[in-house]
Amino acid sequence: MENSPSIKILAVDDDSFMRQLIARCLPEPDFIVTLCPNAMEAMTVFKEKQFDFLILDIMMPGISGLQLRSLIRQENATIPIMLLTAKVDDAEGSLLKEISSDKNTYYQNKKFTKSELQSLIKSIMGRMWQAKQEKDYFKEMENDISLAGEIQKHMFPHWWTLDGGIQFCHYFRPYMKITGDMINHFKLEDGVFLEIIGDISGHGIQSALTMSAVENSISNYIRKTLLSDIQPHQILNHLQAFMEDISTEKYMTCLVAIVDFNVNMMTYQLAGHQAPIIFSPSQNKAIPAKDFKTGSIPVGLMKGTVYNESDTGTIQLPDDAIIFLYTDGLGDIQDDAGEAAGEELLQQLVSSISHEGLCPSTNFKIMDIYFKAGYTNISDDITLAAISRHTLRPHNYDFSISPSVYEIDQFVQKANNLVLEHTHDEILAGKVEILFSEFLNNIAVHGLGRRNAKRPIISVHIEFLEENMMITVCDQGKAWDMQLGETSNTLTDNFFSDLKNRRLEFHGRGLHLLKSISKSITRSRYADTLNETIFLINYK
Repeated sequence: MENSPSIKILAVDDDSFMRQLIARCLPEPDFIVTLCPNAMEAMTVFKEKQFDFLILDIMMPGISGLQLRSLIRQENATIPIMLLTAKVDDAEGSLLKEISSDKNTYYQNKKFTKSELQSLIKSIMGRMWQAKQEKDYFKEMENDISLAGEIQKHMFPHWWTLDGGIQFCHYFRPYMKITGDMINHFKLEDGVFLEIIGDISGHGIQSALTMSAVENSISNYIRKTLLSDIQPHQILNHLQAFMEDISTEKYMTCLVAIVDFNVNMMTYQLAGHQAPIIFSPSQNKAIPAKDFKTGSIPVGLMKGTVYNESDTGTIQLPDDAIIFLYTDGLGDIQDDAGEAAGEELLQQLVSSISHEGLCPSTNFKIMDIYFKAGYTNISDDITLAAISRHTLRPHNYDFSISPSVYEIDQFVQKANNLVLEHTHDEILAGKVEILFSEFLNNIAVHGLGRRNAKRPIISVHIEFLEENMMITVCDQGKAWDMQLGETSNTLTDNFFSDLKNRRLEFHGRGLHLLKSISKSITRSRYADTLNETIFLINYK
């Protein structure tokens, strides 16, 4: 215990000789001893000062050492306590049993030597300090992993984005706090996108670090390569060389696809990865899995693997195609009986939920059904991505808003002008302005906790019906305590008035105004991740 700090000890004994003996046996600088003659004085001193170790005499008048230990444990559950006694135990070992009932209590007969006492205390404190250092180390490592997980979120695309008339929806959930899954898209030219989804083998830090390195490698490759030379098999060959260069034992399944919405064509190659699900809402069917080429083995699995253009496949896309990409963690989810969900369930859910087209909440609704159907035992990272044209019906509008005061104010003015343009009703436009100002600011301040405005987004869909205006707002903020029970998704009359526990007020007006503005409000939370709130407002 060289260079260890002084051990601060509180010693309690009604015998002045024993107090002096303890003090003599435990000299400074290794020990700093405070002496007390009784339990009452000891408790007062213990509450006033910080100690590392306690020495208590068992047999003291008034409050005994064992009783004092109970009082100490109400203040500190882990500080090591040494009980001194000259008492002989009975045949049943009752005293030893009582002493050992506390895992941080130690026994020492009063017939000790100086070296014995010092050695025992230093041994106990050495183990305590080592355990604390290990605990602090693992806590710091856990914090580092949590930070790494937050950084990884920034490497994933936004959960919903619009880019040149194409929309992208993403859901991901790490098995632990960090993930070995990868999903990204790169715009090659108007209407043409490169889609890459990958799954690094294994879990934990190694897989997450490998994924981060692969992401960086892909970005560098795309930046340095002529667009005309970007082909699925060439990207896989680049990744194969990269995996060999970093000498990792990891490998990755991968799907690389170039999606050209200008000619409705997808060129792709699979490297041990699942084929995508391509669903047409108008036809209410998906392209059969047998129509996809099987491709080659995972990247990095075998040294020297070469990916050939002959393994590249092409698929003609329906005009309204929704392309779902996913990792195998989705099929591996199990229920309590140990039954895996499999890929057939995903195909069924895609059909039932996407029949009206892709929307910001689609992937989250799919995952919500998985969890509510009992598939909650997750053993791998999960990624589900979807891509489609962004086709709006007449009188429908979509917006993606950064949750900053400035961006929200800009959108509120835009929404006001949009309502005036459609209804010529200034009162209605004023109501909508209040609704958006109150609700979006509450999401930004309370739901998202004033997070960096550049990363989280709020999606807003506005639809003008014959007699009503429907507003759908989606965000990934925290769940608000609606006090409706776990299964309810509908707001009750007391939701906006019961602000005691939520403190959801902004500009002094409060969310209760939204109830008076709206004909109805429905709020849902999907996969414990996405909030979807639907306002219906009369204007005729």
